Amino acid sequence: MTRPGLPRFLPCLGLACFWVLLAPPSADAETSAAPRPRRIYLFDAEPLNQLDLRADTNVTRLWDTLHVLAALQGLANRRSPQLYLFYCGDFGVATDRFWYDWLRGEDGWLQDAEARPLATLEEAVQTFRRVFKGLVVYDPAVPATSDVASTAAGCDDLLPVRWDPRPGSVFDQLAGRMRLPVKLWLVNPDGSAKFTGQGRLPDSAESASGSAKVDAYRWALRRYLRPGRCAPGVAAYYVDAFWLQHPRRAGPTMHTLSNADYFIARRAFFFDLSPWGDEPPNDDLQQPPGLDRKEFLEILRALYDRARGGVIQVGGFPPWPYKYTLHADPPGKHDGVPTEWEFGRLISQINGYMEADAAGLGAMANASFYQHYPLARRYPQPNAKPTASEWRARGYVTRNGRVADKFFVGHYVGDYDSPSWLYKAVPAFFRDPARGQVPLGWAFDPNLAARVPQALAYAYRHATTNDFFIAGDSGAGYLNPRALSVRPDSGLPSGLPVWTEHCRRDYGRWGMTITGFMLDGSAGASTSTEFDAYRSFSPDGAGTHFERGPALHDGLATCPERDLPDDAEKAVAVIADLAARRRPGQPGFLWARSILKSPRWYAEVSRRLAEQHPEARVVVVDPYTFFGLIHVDRSNAQ
Repeated sequence: MTRPGLPRFLPCLGLACFWVLLAPPSADAETSAAPRPRRIYLFDAEPLNQLDLRADTNVTRLWDTLHVLAALQGLANRRSPQLYLFYCGDFGVATDRFWYDWLRGEDGWLQDAEARPLATLEEAVQTFRRVFKGLVVYDPAVPATSDVASTAAGCDDLLPVRWDPRPGSVFDQLAGRMRLPVKLWLVNPDGSAKFTGQGRLPDSAESASGSAKVDAYRWALRRYLRPGRCAPGVAAYYVDAFWLQHPRRAGPTMHTLSNADYFIARRAFFFDLSPWGDEPPNDDLQQPPGLDRKEFLEILRALYDRARGGVIQVGGFPPWPYKYTLHADPPGKHDGVPTEWEFGRLISQINGYMEADAAGLGAMANASFYQHYPLARRYPQPNAKPTASEWRARGYVTRNGRVADKFFVGHYVGDYDSPSWLYKAVPAFFRDPARGQVPLGWAFDPNLAARVPQALAYAYRHATTNDFFIAGDSGAGYLNPRALSVRPDSGLPSGLPVWTEHCRRDYGRWGMTITGFMLDGSAGASTSTEFDAYRSFSPDGAGTHFERGPALHDGLATCPERDLPDDAEKAVAVIADLAARRRPGQPGFLWARSILKSPRWYAEVSRRLAEQHPEARVVVVDPYTFFGLIHVDRSNAQ
């Protein structure tokens, strides 16, 4: 997903940027038979984003309300779409409202649904009283218990509530005024700690670890994950209630509680532990170094066992503004990108891919609602793959079959390995009037259809003749391909076969045959072993991480990605410089990666290149042409 110095780790609190319709799916692409919703309920949580988080009472109100709403939504939407939240927005778009309006209007999925607004949290809880059995109350002094409560919410059908006996608190409102029964205490009823790190684990003869944080996860591991009460193949890695101590380190939605609804609906296991073993985590400085990581690996192995060696969806991303990095308070010694890479390296070794809901666009809502969106069985590429005769007609290939003396640029439009980023970017960028002026390779990981299916469907439906869809990093999910083969930490057998089948299925549904970025991270460079697997589902090419230049691996054309600067003028300078340095009389290739850029930005880069550097002979081409020309060039060189 990222490389050192890229925007994924800038402490951005907000981002500012800014059709040719496809025919309906053909008869062999039948849609789901799920009936359209007849009645849905709406809750407006947007005012929570306007709270002044310098006041502690507002901080706890925001956290406590969203935690209850996320669980209520997950339970209400588990079997059918019933509860919809208005909460998230970015790029100047009220994102949740955009999708709601589209689904009721042009798309039509919700056009016949009666919509009933819910005015208060109490009304929402009362309306959906039938979907939960009671409350799980967690300990504000042990933040990890909030993640344990989210696990319990999904597995035991409970609403998670932070212990707070003050009048007017959410705990007082639900357990007091509404008299909802507490079915599970993760704190003693008098507010004293249930998890202390000392003595023995609650309800167990097992000795405590010395860390209340780790003990909470050990308890949850033994109660929910190992006995099979959590669903197989899904986990959630999001910041716990430690966020309450630092609510203003990132945007007001970066608690990411609104993301939890899908994972609670799916009965996922929630956790938030450091992947590093060489220092104590900043949220638990008294624990021995390595204890967090040891429990992290225990959970990963249990997830692997529960999934019986299958592929595992891991929602979330290292909470770098808050924990485990030098950006945290107190700071650790590892930067953000190495922390991301270590997390990715470890989960890859148990066949886990991350859905990287990273700051500052990391929050989304309603995935438990959207999971019921009726997708077609197949979504062909909107545009036909260019042919060799078309390349000759455009002057890309000469009469003698050689690639022309030009500098070919393919745009990897990223980073869309995250449902939350895709969720917010599509409403903004696919309405940009400059879209269609430049060929673009939209790097949308196809697995994101699990949480934002409507965003992918919308993009395919509104594609222009210059919009092409490829998988992002590293295919149908972000992991390290080499860590599927070499697994020093897990010691497990190769995961390449199950990963290959997983990608083949998702690529097939979305008509994808190119992988934009095989992100190796710190797991080691991909080898012929991994390239052989990728060739089976990504036959038209792959962007790579550590290669030196374009290559051909037994028919698989590859090219290392090169990151472009955010500033358009600087990006032009980089492209022109690389074009000038290519061998005289020979073609050159640049697989240009950029992050969260609008179509207007790409059009501006192309315009400036043509005006300022006509001698560079730069040609921007679609991804199929880009990798196809590499295939021709490398074949001629062999």
